[in-house]
Amino acid sequence: MNHSELLWKYIDGQCAPEEAARVEKLLAEDPAFRREWAQRHKLHQHLRLEEPEQPSMRFTRNVMDRLPNLYRKLNIRPLVSPFWQKALGALAGVFLLAYFALVFNVVETAGPGSSNPNPQIQGFVDTLTSLPMQAMSILLSLSFGYILLTLVDRKLKKRFSRSSLRAD
Repeated sequence: MNHSELLWKYIDGQCAPEEAARVEKLLAEDPAFRREWAQRHKLHQHLRLEEPEQPSMRFTRNVMDRLPNLYRKLNIRPLVSPFWQKALGALAGVFLLAYFALVFNVVETAGPGSSNPNPQIQGFVDTLTSLPMQAMSILLSLSFGYILLTLVDRKLKKRFSRSSLRAD
């Protein structure tokens, strides 16, 4: 780090202890460095006393008026196309139906001497019970996650479409 950067860090109070010791040693030994420090310290004091300039009201208004145009230029499109949203939604529905069919079958067959009158449902349930339970739980959690993300996406679309209409 050169002397100029070190000096500004020292004036701002951001030096490490060993850097501060180095600057203090230079201030004690080098008169040119001491003069440079005095000039920068004086400038630093003046800058601290100055009020920051505020932009004019006209400039602020011009900038604020251009913001809606900037947002309209953004091309915001969904990450997942509508076709895949429908396909994944249907798949999630199938998994939910399978899960509820499995639960219904377990509840119905829990009674003494009960049998399932519909062989198609029984075949479907047998297929589901042959799957490992971990696979079913993973598929169920993915289905619920997809449904949740779809609902959040719709809510955000409504929210941002309303805010863009207000900006016009």
